[in-house]
Amino acid sequence: MSQKPHKLEMKPEFGVAYRGKMFEIVTWEGKPGVKFEAAVRAPGVRLIIETEKDGMKALLMTKEIRREAGGDDFRLPGGKVFDSLEELDKHRESGKDIAPLTEIAAKKEGKEEAGISGGEYTPLEVSKAGASVEWDLHYFKVTNAEIGEQELEEHEQGDIEAVVLSAREIFEKLSKREIKEGRSADMLWFWLKDNGFIQFTDSDPQTSKRF
Repeated sequence: MSQKPHKLEMKPEFGVAYRGKMFEIVTWEGKPGVKFEAAVRAPGVRLIIETEKDGMKALLMTKEIRREAGGDDFRLPGGKVFDSLEELDKHRESGKDIAPLTEIAAKKEGKEEAGISGGEYTPLEVSKAGASVEWDLHYFKVTNAEIGEQELEEHEQGDIEAVVLSAREIFEKLSKREIKEGRSADMLWFWLKDNGFIQFTDSDPQTSKRF
């Protein structure tokens, strides 16, 4: 008689194989005798800041010099919820809801990277990186914000420029793959669709434009 497969252990005992400032490698026994591992990073936030340009809906984004992009990248403003794994540990031990902390971080990053103040922050989605990498990104839509001057940290100055891109410009940059953070690009395609600028089809999400 064949044995029934073991169910995946949903609440295993975790060990830490490596721990740096922002990443750690955790290990666990998911099934009897089967070891798993994953990289864990403190969560981040990304902001979809709505405004207008050329009589069209637009977003306040950033143009950044990024190592992983090999140069310039157009990005949604954002940053970290916690500055270290130790801060993440303290939050987890507290058992408190992370949602209020993500909004605090979103407002902080909005002021620093994008130069905005005030406005309404609406949580949109928590994007998961995958099974072997835990790095959640909390997305917010920001409306009615006042746009002012950036308040960048010293090491960011000269590397991050706030830019307003119309829906048409966003479509063009997505089509040319000039927005390289994949999860944010996905959110931007849906922002274009939800605002009536494109319509997804079964064959190609970019084929039907409404500009």
